[in-house]
Amino acid sequence: MAFVHTTVLAQETVTTVAQAARTACVAGEGLVVDCTLGGGGHSAGVLAATQDLPGLQVVGIDRDPAALAAASERLDGFGPRFVAVHGQFGQFSMLLQQLGLLHDGAPRLPLVGVIADLGVSSPQFDEPERGFSFRFDGPLDMRMDPSQGLTAAELLAQVKLEDLADVLYQYGDITRSIGTARIVLDEFGKGATTTALLAQRLAARLKHNRSMHPATQVFQALRIWVNREYDELNALLDQVPWMLADDGALALITFHSGEDRPVKQRFAELARSGAFALPVRRGVVPSDSETQSNVRARSARLRVLVRGEQSAAGRYFATRRREDDEDGEADEEEIANEEK
Repeated sequence: MAFVHTTVLAQETVTTVAQAARTACVAGEGLVVDCTLGGGGHSAGVLAATQDLPGLQVVGIDRDPAALAAASERLDGFGPRFVAVHGQFGQFSMLLQQLGLLHDGAPRLPLVGVIADLGVSSPQFDEPERGFSFRFDGPLDMRMDPSQGLTAAELLAQVKLEDLADVLYQYGDITRSIGTARIVLDEFGKGATTTALLAQRLAARLKHNRSMHPATQVFQALRIWVNREYDELNALLDQVPWMLADDGALALITFHSGEDRPVKQRFAELARSGAFALPVRRGVVPSDSETQSNVRARSARLRVLVRGEQSAAGRYFATRRREDDEDGEADEEEIANEEK
């Protein structure tokens, strides 16, 4: 199956990073890292928008070999301006070191932009053998890199009840986590070892929410657990901000509160230090037209952190008058309350 993925918040992300590149590049040279290369949409957009900056190099990271191959083929026409690397973005510094782009902990080229789209690519959801979705029956795999690590089934076969309850609570926002964990392990032990069958069994035993399949939060939690997604995100947030060049931008796209919360909190903390700015405090959400054409974009939110003053990114977002779709003016108050 071809790796076809619709890029979320493409215009907003590309414009942000391209404008940061124009401000932060030194002598026309700079580095942009796309931490979640996927189908290559964000990288392609940045490369096309900065063709007048031949000294700007884009590095694309992805742990999925299928995504890496598809994006590399798509971006081949940009020549040496684009480099793809197989790996996890939590290993950001190590991967740049391997490429010879890091020396004594500092990028050899000004790090003018970093992009991370924390969502799952459409092909990963749509291919039954990957085991991400219960819309099709497939193995309980869920690994973004199918060449390494334990599958969801292998983890469920060895996990303790209390540990699984913690996973469901922390990664799926499931409040009755002990009871849900007991049901998951019970049905798994009775032979519900494929995606559709496990979802069917959970639907029969868990309380229904009209707007959400009862297995949705369980599958989300299992996927995050299998891929150590929060560990990767926290590692990225620890490494990248202080590596940015002056006026460089970190653009992160989140899809649910569990991953958006640490991004929001860390960005707010860095902004209070005085060394960073938030060009748009409440994040940017997709337009109605984008969510109508791509339903998977409906929960996306772009948050941007800029090293130094807001610069070009700030001027870009100052022209936007789109209201936030869910947090409103409570957003900053929520940050403050969570940090008390």
